[in-house]
Amino acid sequence: MSFQRYIWVMLVVVGLSAVLRGCFLRPATTFPGAHFNQNTNAVWLGVDWVKEPQESNGIAALANDLNRRGIRYVFVFASYLRPDGEFNPTYSHAAKFTRALKAIQPGLNVQAWIGLPLNRPRLLGGGYGYVDLDDATTRRKVVAFCADLIHQGGFDGVHLDPEPVPTGDVDVLTLLDEVRRTIGPNSTLSIATRRIWPVFSDIALPFAGQVAWRASYYQEVAKRVDQVAVMTYDSGMPLPELYRQWVRFQVIEITRATDGIGVDLFFGIPTSEGRTWTHWPYAENMTSGLRGVIDGLNDADARLSVVTGIAIYPYWETDATEWATYESLWLGR
Repeated sequence: MSFQRYIWVMLVVVGLSAVLRGCFLRPATTFPGAHFNQNTNAVWLGVDWVKEPQESNGIAALANDLNRRGIRYVFVFASYLRPDGEFNPTYSHAAKFTRALKAIQPGLNVQAWIGLPLNRPRLLGGGYGYVDLDDATTRRKVVAFCADLIHQGGFDGVHLDPEPVPTGDVDVLTLLDEVRRTIGPNSTLSIATRRIWPVFSDIALPFAGQVAWRASYYQEVAKRVDQVAVMTYDSGMPLPELYRQWVRFQVIEITRATDGIGVDLFFGIPTSEGRTWTHWPYAENMTSGLRGVIDGLNDADARLSVVTGIAIYPYWETDATEWATYESLWLGR
C-alpha cells in the first residue's frame, strides 16, 4: 500500500466513521477537560534518567513538576531487546533514580518501559523487528528481565511496548500471562496498545487487523494487565480536525470495549516534533489530541468511569507552550 493510498484510506475511514456514528449530531455534554481530569495522568520519560547518573536537584525538579501537573504514573524507558537476544544495558542507575524520585513524591508509580520490536509484518510490507514471542526461550528472557527490573531497579512495575501487534496475536497474550504470574499481583503490569477500528469494532474487516485491533482483542489484553496506554498517535491524519475526530472515535470505542474489566485506561497525547509518514506534528499535537479526548468523553456513548487519564508522549519533547495548553485544556488552570 503506497503512502498516498494509505492517507486516502484513513480519510475515508474517518469520514465514514463520522457518518455512521453520526458524531456531528450525536447527543453530547459540554464538560471541559478539568471535569474529567482526576490527577491520575501518565507520561513517557526518556532513558537518560536511568542510563546516566542524575543530580539530586534535577530529580527533585522532575518529581515536583510531575506532581504539579497531576501526573501519577511514569513510564521510564529502561531498555529494549536487541537482535542478539540481549537487553540493551541502559538502566544501571535505575535503582538510584527510582529511590530518589519516590522519596520526594511517594505517590508516584514508576514503571520500567521495555521495548520489544516484534517480527511481525508492517503495514507497508517487510519485517518490522526480530523479537519472536512464539519462542518460549525468548519469552522467558523477557519475563526474567521484567522481574529483575522490579526487584533490583526499584520499579513499581513494567510497561511493555511490543510493536507491531496485529489483532488476535496470541503470543502477546501468552507473554502477558507469563509476566503476570512471575511479577505477582502487587507489581503493576501495563502495556502500550494500538488503535481500535473506529466503526464495526468487532467485525473482521479485510486488512484491518494489521492497523487496528478488534474490540474482542482489546478485551483479552485488558483482562491480563493493570493498565492500558493507548497510542492514539501515528494515525496518518494530515489535518488537526481529522486527528481530533480520530481520537474521539478511539475514546468512544475503546471505553466501550474495556467497560467492566477494571483496567486503568490512558489515552496517549502526542507532542513529538519528528515528522514521519504516520505522524504529522501539525495535525497530531497536544491541542488536537486533548480536544479529541474531551470530545470523546463528552459523547453519550463513552464510558467515563473506565478512563484513568491521559498519557503524554514524550516528556522530553513537551515544551512550555504545550504544557500551557495541557494545563488550560485538561487541568483547567
